[in-house]
Amino acid sequence: MTRFDWGIVFGLNLLVFGFAAFRSLRTRTDVDWFLGGRSLPFWIAGLSMFATSVDGGEYVTINGATYRDGIAMLIGIVFGVGVGGIITAFLVVPKMYRGGLFTNAEYLETRYGPSSRIISVLVQIQYRTSVLATIVVALHMVLTEVAQLETRAAWVIIVALTAATTTYAAWGGLKTVAVTDALLSVMMLSATFVLWLVIWRNVGGWHGARELLIEQEGASTAETLLHIGRQRTGQSHPVIIVLGWCLISTGYFVVNHTQTMKMLGARSLWDLKMSVVVGTGLIMLSGHFSSSLGVFGRALMPGLQDPDVIYPRLVDQYLSGGLKGVVVAGVVASAISTFEGIGAALSALFTRDLYARYIATRRSEAHYLMVSRLATVVIVAASFLYVPFILKAPTIIDFFVRITSVFVTPLMTVYLMGALTRVDRRSALVGLIVGPCYGMAAALWGSSGAQSSGLLPYWLTEKFAAYLWSTGITATSMIVASLIVSRFEFQEAVPRDSVGWLTQSQQKISEYVDHPFGRRQGPPWWAHPNMWAAIVLTAAGIVVFVVLW
Repeated sequence: MTRFDWGIVFGLNLLVFGFAAFRSLRTRTDVDWFLGGRSLPFWIAGLSMFATSVDGGEYVTINGATYRDGIAMLIGIVFGVGVGGIITAFLVVPKMYRGGLFTNAEYLETRYGPSSRIISVLVQIQYRTSVLATIVVALHMVLTEVAQLETRAAWVIIVALTAATTTYAAWGGLKTVAVTDALLSVMMLSATFVLWLVIWRNVGGWHGARELLIEQEGASTAETLLHIGRQRTGQSHPVIIVLGWCLISTGYFVVNHTQTMKMLGARSLWDLKMSVVVGTGLIMLSGHFSSSLGVFGRALMPGLQDPDVIYPRLVDQYLSGGLKGVVVAGVVASAISTFEGIGAALSALFTRDLYARYIATRRSEAHYLMVSRLATVVIVAASFLYVPFILKAPTIIDFFVRITSVFVTPLMTVYLMGALTRVDRRSALVGLIVGPCYGMAAALWGSSGAQSSGLLPYWLTEKFAAYLWSTGITATSMIVASLIVSRFEFQEAVPRDSVGWLTQSQQKISEYVDHPFGRRQGPPWWAHPNMWAAIVLTAAGIVVFVVLW
């Protein structure tokens, strides 16, 4: 990278840091910190959801996976994200929003009891800190491959970047994070489109990539890499992969306070739903362009031993001065947005759902804000503990997919069963024991391939089929438990404490607003969330199941 490239990287991101530091000074109350004052319009919340979702780790991991396996990854990014986001925003989170709740874990106590609330916090901290670690590893790859930095220098920059990001996120909370993400998203989208256009031109478009792959690897392999519906040896049927990715994405939105925090901060129910339409739409658009780079890279650079290096190699070898700085600035921006979003969300869970609920229940608002800020720093720092384990995985995405099926999918199922059925509240603990037991057994004793041996058969433990089994086993155990303990007799929500900071902060929230269109009974037809959600899902379905299938 030239000095001009470095000037672009530091200049753009320093402007963001300066703006974020200024905004953080305006956060003074707990409602501002945890919910952004419940004043976020749909476009800010949606841009923030996009910025937090698409991170530097994703650029590297997804393209590593598409380099190795082909564009089947688009099922999750282009279709699964839409399904998961819309299910969450239209069926699950509105119950939390109407109830004046601050976190998604709090909902589980009102629906099931305190044990499920504690388990949700612990799972989310484990789940999302591991994601932070993938971003760290991916950013390190970009700095060493593209900027040609020594390993030690790259780690110094990463630690400094993490510390600066965590500081303003810790001080400003959601109100600062959401507005800052709107700026970061512009940088991220610019980086994606710049790199994609350059690589598209060099590979000769879709036809050129196909011809190169046929020449290098044969027609059969080329068609498999470029068509989602072509089953690869050792994988489940494409339908199983589609369903698995839909469950992965639904789990991402439901069991992820990083995203539900943005939804709960929306100024109305209409803004909540439309924010997800905007956020998932941008994730799909960016994902479609970004993830195809992996298979284009395979055509341009065949035979890489480590698939995860394809993204930084493309940036380094195909971008000229100036453009390289724009893309690296976008990668840094994506890392910043995810660090701040995850750090603030997990500290909110720790403070409200563990510390204030069970450890120190009678402290002042200022005390809990201080705890939230300190927790943000500690949680982000703890994420670095995962780095050695990620470095040992075949690809970064393999690490992520395997760990989420163990705990996240059962917890997602508990959320969905609570929101959509009348299962007994005592069934949650059964589901949260049985589901993870299957996940651990599949991870430890499953077969690594269709021809390999293992204590459990491949069809029961294959990484995508495991999501279906985990969901089904968890849901079935909850239904059986409900039949045994109450014969589906619904029990009212557990009453919350009537004193203490948790209740006092909830009383500050004004009654929710259905939509921002004045005295109308509902939004005008052209602004109806259901219509826009249908448009987004239809477009995603056409791309995945018609154009690329």
